[in-house]
Amino acid sequence: MPSKKCYCPVTHVIFDCDGTLIDSEGIYLKTVQDLLAKYGKTYTKADQTNHMGMAVGAFSQHIVKDLKLPLSPAEFQKEFEAAVDKSMGRVALLPGVRDLILHLHEYRIPFCIATSSFRQLFKVKAESFKDIFLAFHHVVCGDDPELGPGRGKPNPDIYLLAASRFNPPADPKKCLIFEDAPVGLIGGKAAGSQVIFIPPDHVSKQQKKGATMVLKSMADFKPELFGLPPFDACSKFEFG
Repeated sequence: MPSKKCYCPVTHVIFDCDGTLIDSEGIYLKTVQDLLAKYGKTYTKADQTNHMGMAVGAFSQHIVKDLKLPLSPAEFQKEFEAAVDKSMGRVALLPGVRDLILHLHEYRIPFCIATSSFRQLFKVKAESFKDIFLAFHHVVCGDDPELGPGRGKPNPDIYLLAASRFNPPADPKKCLIFEDAPVGLIGGKAAGSQVIFIPPDHVSKQQKKGATMVLKSMADFKPELFGLPPFDACSKFEFG
C-alpha cells in the first residue's frame, strides 16, 4: 500500500490576495478585455494565466509588447489602473477564506498578505474584507520600497520580505503560502516554503507542478496536515 504524502509542520501563513482571498480575477479579465477591444485585440482566460500574479508594471510591459499595442507600457498601465479602480469597489471573499482566517486568528497562528498589487489599489480591494482585515499581521504590496525593481513574482523576494516582517521574523521554510497564480507558485517554492496552490480551472497540469498541494477551494484545506490546529465544531466569532 503506498504511503501517504508527508507535509512539514508550519508556524506562519502567507496569503496571496487576488484569486486566493478575493474573487477578483474575473474582474481583471473583463477589465483587460474591455481595454483591448478598442484596439481590436482579444484576451482570453489562457492569456490571463500567463500574467496572473505579475506586478502591474511588468504586466503592462508584457501585454503592450506581446499584442503590439500602439501605446507605451506606462500609458497602458495608467488606463488599466483607472479602469480597475472603478470596478474593484466590492469583491467577494472566496469559499473557505473567512473560516480559515478566523480559525488561524483564534489559535494565534500569525498570518499576512503578500500581493503584487500596489498599495493604493490594495486598499480599494481590502474594503471587501475590512471586517477581518485587522487579523492580518501585516501586508506586503508590489510597490513596497524594500522590493527591488523587477523583483516581483515569480522571484521569491516578496515572500521572503513578508516572512521577515513577522515579529519575530519567520523562517520561510516554516511558512505555508496560499497562491492561485503559476508565477506565485514558482516564487513561493523558490522562497523555500510549502505552497498550497488553488488555481483557476484553465491552469494547465504542467503549471501545477511543484505545488505542495493542489486544491479546488480553500474550503478543502485541512490545517492539521501541516501541524496546525484542526477545524472543530465550535461556532466561529466575528470581528466587530
